[in-house]
Amino acid sequence: MRGIRRTLRTSVVVAAAVLAAAGCSSGGESGGEAAEPLSVWQFYGDESMPTGKPFYDVVARYEQESGTEVDIRFIPFDDFNRTLTQAAAAGDGPDIALISAFDTAAMAEAGVIQDIDEQVQAWGQQGAYFPTGWSSTQVDGQTYGIPHLADAYAVYYNTAMVQQAPTTWAEMESTAAALAGEGRAGLAVSGVEGAEGATGLAIRMLAEGVQPTEIDSPGGHAALESFQRMVGSGALSQGFLTWNEDDAKNQFATGQAAMMINSATYVNILREENPDLQWSVAVLPSETTGQTVLSAENLTIGATSDDVDRAWDLITYLQRPEVLQVYLPERNKLPARDDVPGTDEDPVRAIFAEQLQQAWAPDATLAPRNTEVLTALQSALQATISGTPVPDAARAAQATIDEALATS
Repeated sequence: MRGIRRTLRTSVVVAAAVLAAAGCSSGGESGGEAAEPLSVWQFYGDESMPTGKPFYDVVARYEQESGTEVDIRFIPFDDFNRTLTQAAAAGDGPDIALISAFDTAAMAEAGVIQDIDEQVQAWGQQGAYFPTGWSSTQVDGQTYGIPHLADAYAVYYNTAMVQQAPTTWAEMESTAAALAGEGRAGLAVSGVEGAEGATGLAIRMLAEGVQPTEIDSPGGHAALESFQRMVGSGALSQGFLTWNEDDAKNQFATGQAAMMINSATYVNILREENPDLQWSVAVLPSETTGQTVLSAENLTIGATSDDVDRAWDLITYLQRPEVLQVYLPERNKLPARDDVPGTDEDPVRAIFAEQLQQAWAPDATLAPRNTEVLTALQSALQATISGTPVPDAARAAQATIDEALATS
């Protein structure tokens, strides 16, 4: 693995040198020619998609203010890392890559993105960021990105059914069971096959004080047993094993679930699509901890970019608090920094901002295998709900997790 990374890094550096030489020989701006558009690659969506349009809009505002032309390329998430890595090896990567925060270490080690520690130290705004998000930018003591935005999970609850959200998991189980009946579940959460469906279980494990890599442990067993009890009591529909996060939202929005665990993504969606629904949010129930699972992206500069100064200018523009104040509600996400005006003025977003203070994210060792680990957790959850004894389901999942981590 190290040999592959070293070879890729070498090819990227050589390619960057070739590109730089080519730029000098052509004269660039010094020869009177207009600068090439700044290239940005992202996986949010194209400008016709609700997940993509806000990003295009904020970049358009930057173009108007700065006079810099920006060329945005949308690459679907499933193809993004492979396309970015191949382009870097060919010397044709973007100036800016908006990447998953938890891929930052791997991209840095592969030579796909470049060290921007010098720019960050001169900028001096590191202290404004939530610690978990900022730590994802650090590789071997150097900085390889700037957190762009954040998302986190909390408890949504129907205020016509629930006066106060549960503060412990014991309360969650009993409250959800009491609210179940007449075709309604007490709680909705995604349990669909794959990594997405493991988020609720990972949150429950973190509450027990164990890492998502430790399913075959007393805390891991307790988390699985908790879900088993909720399905048995009717607090949680067994159908949750087929629900993605949108499905969980629909259950809550239509009154088929009194509570749900979901991300901040659905705040504006509920407000716009279900204006008559009475709801609020609360931080997650706590046992040993009340940690949430962080979802985030980082803004990085491509290793082959020969336009670092302009790339850095756009990155810092996108992180101006006054820019984020407008952009984040449009994007339906949370700030990765704690000084964005207006966050505390919205009581719902303020709860999510509070929840971000207790956020878990995979470290550099786990990040490359995080999807495999979460997929194994979902398999344990599915097996448990289907009747496999908890110790057996946990043991099988732990073997898969250990094997995945051993190949990191």
